[in-house]
Amino acid sequence: MTTFWDGVQHAYIPPDEVTVPEGLALHRDAAEEIDPITYEVVRHGLWNANAEHVRVIENLAVSPIAVEIRDFQPCILTEDAELLYFGPCLQYMSGMLDVQTRFVLEHRRVRDGDMWLCNDPIVGTAHQPDVGLMCPVFVDGELFCWVANICHQNDIGGTVPGSFCPNAMDAFWDPPSFPPFKIVEDGRIVPDMEALYRRCSRTPENLSLDLRATIAGNHAAATRIRGLVDKYGKDVVKGVMRRVLDASQRAFEEALDTIPDGIYSERLFNEVSMTGDRGTYPIQTTVTKRGRTLTFDNAGTAPQAGAINVGFAAWRGAILGTINVLLLADQMGCVGGAARSCRFEPEPGTITCPDWGAAVSPAGVYATEAAISTGNAVISKMMLASSDPVIRGRALSPDGAQWGCHFVAGTNQRGDYYVGGMGDNMLGASGACWNRDGEFANGHYWIPEGRGPNVELYERDWPILYLYRREHADSGGAGRFRSGNGGEIAYVLHGGDSALGLYTAEGIPKTNGIFGGDPAIILSTRVIKDTAIRERFAAGEFPQDIDTVGGSDVELVGKGTGLPVGPDDVLYWNWSPAGGYGDPLTRDPALVEADVASGGVTPEGAERIYGVVPGDAEATARLRSERLLARLHDAGASRDSLLPAREVAADAETIADVYVIDRARDRIECHRCGTALGAVTDDPKQGMAMAERPVQSLTPGAPDPKRFVDDDVVWRDLLCPGCGVRLATEVAYPGSPTFREIELF
Repeated sequence: MTTFWDGVQHAYIPPDEVTVPEGLALHRDAAEEIDPITYEVVRHGLWNANAEHVRVIENLAVSPIAVEIRDFQPCILTEDAELLYFGPCLQYMSGMLDVQTRFVLEHRRVRDGDMWLCNDPIVGTAHQPDVGLMCPVFVDGELFCWVANICHQNDIGGTVPGSFCPNAMDAFWDPPSFPPFKIVEDGRIVPDMEALYRRCSRTPENLSLDLRATIAGNHAAATRIRGLVDKYGKDVVKGVMRRVLDASQRAFEEALDTIPDGIYSERLFNEVSMTGDRGTYPIQTTVTKRGRTLTFDNAGTAPQAGAINVGFAAWRGAILGTINVLLLADQMGCVGGAARSCRFEPEPGTITCPDWGAAVSPAGVYATEAAISTGNAVISKMMLASSDPVIRGRALSPDGAQWGCHFVAGTNQRGDYYVGGMGDNMLGASGACWNRDGEFANGHYWIPEGRGPNVELYERDWPILYLYRREHADSGGAGRFRSGNGGEIAYVLHGGDSALGLYTAEGIPKTNGIFGGDPAIILSTRVIKDTAIRERFAAGEFPQDIDTVGGSDVELVGKGTGLPVGPDDVLYWNWSPAGGYGDPLTRDPALVEADVASGGVTPEGAERIYGVVPGDAEATARLRSERLLARLHDAGASRDSLLPAREVAADAETIADVYVIDRARDRIECHRCGTALGAVTDDPKQGMAMAERPVQSLTPGAPDPKRFVDDDVVWRDLLCPGCGVRLATEVAYPGSPTFREIELF
């Protein structure tokens, strides 16, 4: 497990190998006999310390990115900085806090009443705006545990307002990176260090007020933990901590026992490493499951490039956050026990484990979500191979691999400078399961207590006026079960003098489906100049179709920076939900008709995506059969008829309802029709028919990737040669080998 510090390799130290500075006493005594009622009261008391931590920050912070959407996360760690409890907010952030805290423990003098601030991605944040604050909790002169938080700051410096800098060539274009320094000493803020911290921010008052909110959050959590110690005794509370961690480890190991050993991988293609670039960059995450150990690596990921990098700690945190929510939902956020069974072996100098010097400030838009999405995919593929139906049912198709957003900045309607990061994407949408659909606007699984912003508060604080914020029909990943739809937004500037500082636009699908599912819609931004929107307002109209307001579209580039906008311009953006699960042509037509009735799928989408003619079962069956045969013909595996669906034995070893693993005959089969795809240890894709087509054929109106990149990329349909059902998909370079996503041992 490797990260880097000042360009020198720095090993990630497991908790039992932590070097404790001389003179620092750690409390390690733990009661072994604890009655069940006391155990549950203390266990929930520790969880409630995290919950109170959240409430304090959201009540005291002032930046909309913290107050409105809860872009922060607390956690509790043991005395030697082992993860104990994640908080209920942005999960990957907790998965970084043990790295930062261990750095403080090993390299700083730790004293009661002090706190350390860190936003250095090489030490352990995703990007500079994610600022960590670590607080030791002492009891009777011994270090008992730690409380900590990370909170996204509205602006901490850099070349672009909001501190997401897609034009950054290296770390020296990014906002300043602060290794852990003491911001609180003996219970008081250190004035000269606060002045240093504020110096490069465009909104320093917000920075100072949010700092005080996070300090107060740590104080509240520490006070609650000391209260538990006062009431039940320090050895009992520490005993509960130990037992909670052991229970987490047992639950994780028991889940792993239901999953066959093997290798599960996911790859996506990022594009345009920085403003002006036109390259493509594969991002890959792989997990190897052997017995009760998971080993994660990023082999196949491109070398660090431009400004699309994300630090090792965030890549690791993304994986631990996914494990916490999907595999250990019943452990109340205690993921530390599971972390004992995980190994992380990334290749240094890559996009998801960059060396010092790499630009990372836009990670929260372009890179962290890619780490989350690939981690989500490999863990879900592994879970879908479980023999336990409960574990299979928790797997989710991959969430959005980039974060749709706009940053606007300038002078607001009251003449004050502002930076506005639009967090509407926090409304999110859930992914598809192998046996049920996701939903629109119920958040992201990896941000359980994330919250969509209030439109009226944005309009109050910033000089903008929404035309609409609504569900985006046909945008969710289609499949046998589909994800929830994403959303779309249109707005105008309304008073003030502002510019669009950051936007998201792409040409390559990144949010992959799983086992034959479609990807979610790609992210897009439109800026329509010189419209008749004011005339429409004056006439008492409020347009809901921005193609009716006239004007001309600006030709936007990938990873673009500042763009002036005026009062007659209309701006649009959308967010991308999760991918789908399974072939859309196998979705129950009744579900599609219900989707059309609810407005989630358009009538045109029902026919184009799902092969459903609403109200006509015979026409639907005929259309689907024709398409399945046409697919096989396009893949060079033409058949006169399709093999029929079959019944699979209830006790068969399966990967959800995609593959049957017949170890007696040493073959992996199509679940639907039984066609053999190879030996159990073979790559099933080698037994499939494959067709390549342009990625823009997935969605009407999608841009040709050549608008953004020079490389050729294609979409691949990988089909069962017997029944024509799509079992896998991938984005690839034309003619390249297929990407292996499953290898069973």
